[in-house]
Amino acid sequence: MNSKRTFRSISVVCLLALASLVAVPLASSQASAADSDSPTTAKPEPETNSGNKAGSKAPARISRVRVVSKTKRVRHGSRVKVRGVVERRSKRVGILFRPRSSKRWYRLKKVETDKAGRYATSVRARRNGQVKAVSSVGTASRPQKIRVRSRISLKRVRKFTPVGSRVLIRGAVSPAGKRRVKVVIGGSSGKVIRTRTTSKGGFKVSWRPDRTGSYRVRVFASRNGDAASDSSRRIRVTGLRQVHASYYGPGLYGGALACGGRLYPGTRGVAHKTLPCGSKITLRYQGRTVTTRVIDRGPYIAGRELDLTEATRNDLGFGDIGSVWTSR
Repeated sequence: MNSKRTFRSISVVCLLALASLVAVPLASSQASAADSDSPTTAKPEPETNSGNKAGSKAPARISRVRVVSKTKRVRHGSRVKVRGVVERRSKRVGILFRPRSSKRWYRLKKVETDKAGRYATSVRARRNGQVKAVSSVGTASRPQKIRVRSRISLKRVRKFTPVGSRVLIRGAVSPAGKRRVKVVIGGSSGKVIRTRTTSKGGFKVSWRPDRTGSYRVRVFASRNGDAASDSSRRIRVTGLRQVHASYYGPGLYGGALACGGRLYPGTRGVAHKTLPCGSKITLRYQGRTVTTRVIDRGPYIAGRELDLTEATRNDLGFGDIGSVWTSR
């Protein structure tokens, strides 16, 4: 009996111990759950900006920029249109330019946009490069190319010069920089003169016409990294020689001309012994210039090469006998 009681008591003690072991973690888990549900110990959730308009607004973005020009290349110094749109409105847009030979962007100007975010302006094309627009918050458009054609500026050239005298041809190529220059002289004794510009773009050559007549002068500049090639306008230079001349008319009016027609006080032209009828000839006398044609034969006096009609003589301001400059 005693042993049975002892066994039962031991069994009860073991069961109580086991129950206590199970009850302690269960109570602790319930306590932690209760603590987590308590409003005093709950952590606040972070606030969201979904309802904040300022937080949800994306930064201004340049959707496009266009360089508007009628030709693929624009002349140096001319203006080209630049325009585009800022999709989300930005009050100001900066126009930046980067030369082809540089990695740095230079600000050209600032432009105000309209209510729809559009902007339009113009910039001077001074060298090859790229242009882009930057909004007031720093976003930028894709760069657009600007291609520039050089510009040749020529100094005044003497249009009438005695044969053998020096003719100076000088000018400058823009944009400045060293490059090759070719001067083409077309005519009865034309030639090609090659030179190079200075670092400032200037050039200078000299030439001497070796015979009378008209010469066409034109300058060509090669391209470089800043601009494409260019050619100047054509310049006409006339080589002259000095001859003795006289005039005729009174007492001969109404008479027939060797080249056809009749001579009258208002007839303009010259008489020459050998030049074909109708040949064009340029005469110059004391700063006055007249271009006329051969209409008759003469003069038949030793030492004289030309006979001027009275109208031609008056146009030149010529006297009775003297020396004139001629292109033939």
